[in-house]
Amino acid sequence: MKYQGEPKPIEYDPLTRAALEAQPELGPVHFQVSSGSHAKTNLLLNQHTSAEPVRYETLLPSELWGCARVLSQYFGRLNEIAVSKTTWELSGKAYPEEELTASSRLLRTEKRKGLSFALVETTTSTVSGTPLLKQLDELLLYHQAQEGWRYQEREVPDLEPFETSIPRTVYFRHSWNPEIWKNNIHTDEYARKWGYHQALPEFIMYLDWIFDAVYRQEQEKAFASQLDLPLILPVYEGDSITVRLQRLEQGFVVRLVKGEVTRLRGKVRLL
Repeated sequence: MKYQGEPKPIEYDPLTRAALEAQPELGPVHFQVSSGSHAKTNLLLNQHTSAEPVRYETLLPSELWGCARVLSQYFGRLNEIAVSKTTWELSGKAYPEEELTASSRLLRTEKRKGLSFALVETTTSTVSGTPLLKQLDELLLYHQAQEGWRYQEREVPDLEPFETSIPRTVYFRHSWNPEIWKNNIHTDEYARKWGYHQALPEFIMYLDWIFDAVYRQEQEKAFASQLDLPLILPVYEGDSITVRLQRLEQGFVVRLVKGEVTRLRGKVRLL
């Protein structure tokens, strides 16, 4: 692992198809989420909604996400990437200060419409090997994007019914200093280079918002669930959105809606 120290140097190794193909099995990486970090995640989750606050003693899905933790140990700061779609399976609970492990493996790389993608499977587990969160993340590799490519805005009208709606205001979990995070999609200049209005927030927070919405309906059942998100469109800091749930036989259709336009759509299946 080339980049084990903290803080990571400003210099990094860009993620490319070839770089990932050269190291298809990565990890395990050991990590802990501090009580202070968990408190901040809880605070932000409850600050940016008018819904009744819920304080989670257990780690939230964003805190269990292992993909970035693993890849950053090998490639440094994860610049020049974004998550284009994802499937997460939550199967257990973990707590602040608990020692956890994460391992990743490359399933495939491909090129579509001038863009390069990598499909990475990551499992976050207890130190005894019990799986907590399995993640299947498709990464968009901007370093190999076709010259001149720009994001073209898509508007998908939200015409589906919903039973539950939780208001939220989009925020950043971290501070992304462009002097430190070079070529990072969470900074304005780099995001605008690719046609976005401004910096893209961390997508892992969306998973917390969805988990929170499901938890408010299903309580403990939410800790054994699978979330599939094939559609993730940009939202920006300060946007007012709603998390909408429509019940299915074994779960929910979930959407993030801005105004009456869908920005994220997927399904939650209770296991």
